[in-house]
Amino acid sequence: MFAGGKFVRADAPVVVFPSFRVEIDLFEGESKVPQSQHLILFDAGVVYDLPVGKDSIISVFDALRGRVILLHKTTRVRTSISTDTLVKMAAETRAEASKEGRGDKLGLNAKVAAGEDPDTYVVEFNDNRYEATGQAVKDPLIAAEFASFTAWASRLNIARHVGSPPFARITLADHFASENAIPRQVVLEVRRNFKTRTFRADHLVIERLSELDRQKIAEAGGMVASFEEVSFAEFPAE
Repeated sequence: MFAGGKFVRADAPVVVFPSFRVEIDLFEGESKVPQSQHLILFDAGVVYDLPVGKDSIISVFDALRGRVILLHKTTRVRTSISTDTLVKMAAETRAEASKEGRGDKLGLNAKVAAGEDPDTYVVEFNDNRYEATGQAVKDPLIAAEFASFTAWASRLNIARHVGSPPFARITLADHFASENAIPRQVVLEVRRNFKTRTFRADHLVIERLSELDRQKIAEAGGMVASFEEVSFAEFPAE
C-alpha cells in the first residue's frame, strides 16, 4: 500500500508505517557546493521535508489526514492544501496536456529503461533526461513510502508552479519502489535552445530516526500549532 492518498478499508490489516530519514543534496552542473539540502523525516505515515541552511519553507505531508501543510520559518505563517486538491490539479494538468497533444512533452508517456550500469535506469521525454541509480532498502515499506512522498511533492510543485514537469519523476519513483529501492543519485539533464543544464540529487537513507530527528519533528509540530494561518495564495513563494 502506498500511503499517498489511498485509504484502507476498516477490515484491512493495520499498516505500521516505517520511521526513517533521507538526506538529499541538490547540485547544479559541476558544482561541489549543494544548491540546496533537505532532510526528509518519515514517521507514522507523516513526512517532514525540512530544509537545511537558509531556505525557509518546511513541508509536512500528512496524506492519512488528507492534507499538506506549509510552514514559513521567517514570516511564521502556515497554510495547507488538501491532498484531494493536489490530485485534482495533477489530473487536470494531465487531461489538458493530453487534449492539447503535449503528453510526450510533459512526460506523461515516459517509460523507464535500463541504463548501461547495474541498478541504473533512464527516463527520457521531450528535451529532458533522467538517469538514476538505486539503493536497496531492507523494508519494502520504506521504498513505498519514499515513492509516495515523491508523488505528493511533485503534485505540490504543480500547485506552487515550480520545478520541471513531474510525471516522469513519479514514474521513476514508482519503478524504484517496485524494486524495493530508493534512488541513490538522480541526474536530470534539461536541454533548451542548444544549451544543457544538469542537476544532480544525491540521496542518503538511514533506516531509523535519531533523538535529534524526533526533536525536529516536535519543533515542526510546534510551528503548526503556533504559526498564523494564511491562504494558499498568500503563502510566500520563498
